[in-house]
Amino acid sequence: MSVQNWIVLYVLTVGCLAVGMIFMWLAMRKRFVNYTDQIYQSIECILKGEGVGGFELDEDTLSSKIQMMLKRLYDITCASVEENRNQKKVVQEMVSDISHQLKTPIANITMYSDTILNHELNREDEHRFLKVMQEQIEKLDFLVRSLMKMSRLENNMIVLKKEKAFVMDCIMESVDSIELAAKKKEIDIEIRADKKTVAAFDRKWTTEALFNILDNAVKYTPDKGKIRITVEESEMFTKIVVEDTGIGIGNDHINDIFKRFYREPKVHKKPGIGIGLYLSRQIISSQGGFIKVKSREGEGSSFGVYLIKEKE
Repeated sequence: MSVQNWIVLYVLTVGCLAVGMIFMWLAMRKRFVNYTDQIYQSIECILKGEGVGGFELDEDTLSSKIQMMLKRLYDITCASVEENRNQKKVVQEMVSDISHQLKTPIANITMYSDTILNHELNREDEHRFLKVMQEQIEKLDFLVRSLMKMSRLENNMIVLKKEKAFVMDCIMESVDSIELAAKKKEIDIEIRADKKTVAAFDRKWTTEALFNILDNAVKYTPDKGKIRITVEESEMFTKIVVEDTGIGIGNDHINDIFKRFYREPKVHKKPGIGIGLYLSRQIISSQGGFIKVKSREGEGSSFGVYLIKEKE
């Protein structure tokens, strides 16, 4: 092959390589532009709250990997926004509930104090009005203390200390607190439990939880009714069951009784603010346990308090 032919071949080869590189560069540039467009569109969709889509999750490409990370970022951001929205809603509902609970006693105190101050009353009426005011002040005090307990539990300001203790001691302490109210209504309280049964729980706060359940049992059980407390043990739980012969809970309301400030319409005339069972559930669930309810309207209710057993 002559030198001239070699030169022509060399020029053609270089030319082909140059053209190939140009095409490769154009192809790579197009892919890069498409790639950056995809990322841009994904970010724009995130900013608009439309999510991230338009790519295959199983593709092992840099584009897919980056978009997967963007999708995770979008999901985390959405979850955070939703959580903030829910927290704001809870705070608004709580403020509304507290305002409603405070409104009645404050209005009554204002009305009766105004009557005492601005009207001539005989001693009997004055004493009666002062007694009503005292009852309303006690209700306010109870409400404020309950709200403080609720707030401290919800915000983990109270650390429940689980220690092994006799279940019967906790039960008896709770019963002592409601015994007088039960005697006034001639309600019989029966306890069936082994005095030696031991479980791990925070005695102070578990006693509070049981008291709230027993207080409701006394409050909503007619005169000469009965309350039975039993303790059962299984492999995983120690169960304290409180049964009463009270008015029972309607099927439409049984899932609502643990809500904050909830009270069935039929018991609105009875004293109470609807926070006791809510606190009981918070206390027991904070210890890893739970409460189950069975009830038949007009026949009575059964509350099972499940305390999880500590492993030996």
